[in-house]
Amino acid sequence: MIIVLNIQKAGDSIEINTYQKDGKCVIEVKDTGIGISDEAISHVFERFYREDKARSRETGGSGLGLSIADMIISAHSGTIKASHNGNKGTVFTIKLPR
Repeated sequence: MIIVLNIQKAGDSIEINTYQKDGKCVIEVKDTGIGISDEAISHVFERFYREDKARSRETGGSGLGLSIADMIISAHSGTIKASHNGNKGTVFTIKLPR
């Protein structure tokens, strides 16, 4: 079964797909936002990591969200991966055992 949710705002969109593959439940979250740089994509799951070094807790975010998501998914024997969505945006792929 594939479930697709597509949310659009200001010319960008977020698409959520769920399906089963190789005995896993797969959740894909794709956006067409500004994306993540090649350098940062390998660090986004590190605690307190922020791609925009000008941001702080006072201006928004603690750099913990994706780290916490990674810990929760790992606790359920799953994986989460970030990749580029073509020329624009990011894809987060979560795989959990059935």
